[in-house]
Amino acid sequence: MKIFFKRLRLKTKLIILICIVFILAVIAENIYIMRIVNNQFHERAIQDVENIANILATTPEIITAIETPTPQNLAFIQQYAQNIQALTQVEFITIFDMNGIRFSHPDKDKIGQMIVGGDGDRVLQGESYISTAQGTLGLSIRAFRPIFAPNHNQIGALMVGQTVNKLAYLASRTNQSILLTLITCLIIAISLAVWFSKSIKNILLGLEPFEMVKLFEERDAIIRTVKEGILVINRYGIITQINDEAIRILRIKENKASIINHDVRQIIPNTRLHEVMLTGESEYDREQNINGIVILTNRTPLFVNGELTGAIASFRDMTEIRQLAENLTGVNRYADALRSQSHEFNNKLHVIYGLAFNQNNQELIDYLEELMGSNEKEYEHISQSIHDPIISGFLTSKFSRARELDVTLRFDIDGQLSPIARSSVTHCLITILGNLIDNGLDAVQFLDDKQIAVQLSITPETFIIEVTDNGHGISADVSDKIFTKGYSTKGNNRGIGLYLVLASVNELNGHIELAPQKVSGTCFRICLPLNTLYQEK
Repeated sequence: MKIFFKRLRLKTKLIILICIVFILAVIAENIYIMRIVNNQFHERAIQDVENIANILATTPEIITAIETPTPQNLAFIQQYAQNIQALTQVEFITIFDMNGIRFSHPDKDKIGQMIVGGDGDRVLQGESYISTAQGTLGLSIRAFRPIFAPNHNQIGALMVGQTVNKLAYLASRTNQSILLTLITCLIIAISLAVWFSKSIKNILLGLEPFEMVKLFEERDAIIRTVKEGILVINRYGIITQINDEAIRILRIKENKASIINHDVRQIIPNTRLHEVMLTGESEYDREQNINGIVILTNRTPLFVNGELTGAIASFRDMTEIRQLAENLTGVNRYADALRSQSHEFNNKLHVIYGLAFNQNNQELIDYLEELMGSNEKEYEHISQSIHDPIISGFLTSKFSRARELDVTLRFDIDGQLSPIARSSVTHCLITILGNLIDNGLDAVQFLDDKQIAVQLSITPETFIIEVTDNGHGISADVSDKIFTKGYSTKGNNRGIGLYLVLASVNELNGHIELAPQKVSGTCFRICLPLNTLYQEK
């Protein structure tokens, strides 16, 4: 039943609701009004019969006729009672003597008979009163009054009555008009409900309530799960929406509940959302510093039906964006190294093809022996110790890059490195090895004797990497700055490599140090726990 009602259209719900409310109201009001009307008719009937009885009891003509009950006087009493009855709209007027014998009655056949109801004894003793009793015409409200002669002797009594059925009939006629009015109001209310529901649906773009709820939940889920900060304000600068990512990026201490419905300038100064609302122009890919945090933001005014209602900002932390770019740079270095190796092999193939085409057999044999003798031992040593194909291929590619730069690159590998299942770990190792070797190549590029040594030690617990070059080394006054992002002694737009190395080492729960050198040169030493490299996530 609950699901059925939930799926009903808005118009149907409004009509049902209004009908239920109105029907209950009509029933309650009708019961209340009927009770009031019945009471009023009952009170008025009591007052009417009492007034009529008082008047008739003091009428001289009636007194005279009762004192001398001749046939002519008895006919006068009956006729007089009927005339008064017709004028006053009472149900009956009965006049009787001290023995309870009727002188008048609406039914002429009842004249001369005793009054009935069992409530007439008190009036024959001179008492005036109102009673309700069952008479010949049914249950009635009856006013009793004694009739006295001029000498104050009681000579008879009278009874004026109104039947309860007639009172109910008169009340029902009044209630019918009231009920008809209420039903008319109900029809008008249903018509207004139909019109009102159409107006609401136009405002809600034709969506039903359950569709609005679903749309709101989907919007809230999207805002909550996106990796961008979302901030929305209304035309008055009050925050109406902010997601958890925005709170994290801007390092806001307050929780979401305490931020909503507050002035954006009090929570986040310098958002420029007010300026966007004033100009009505969007701003895209703008760098902005908010409380020392550099973000890349898009700001757009919000319009509903052509009316400005607020502004929205979406943003990312520039540090994270740059880190993604730097990670991509590490991958590009890996690709460059492979490209260098491919380029070198292509050159050698061209030489082999030329010697074979010119049939210089002896020179071809000598050249092949030179190639096989110069590379075979290094390649075999790497492939036998490093069983991970990606890292092995990457280290092999560095031979080609070193030969292009006329640098002697030596690998000393102690132990064996098993294949690594997690690509994120492989990427970290390539970032570490690639950046350290590339830094060594840069450090020795202007020397006559260019030497780089890479020592890899694999024990049951650790993986130790040492990269040593014979360059000019790093002075002590800058050794504590080299891992800082953006710091470099090589010029502008540098200082990323060692920062990425440190980030990768931290990700693998290792540590890095700049080992002291007895002579010139630089030695970086990295120690990584082996269980971190092979643990599954």
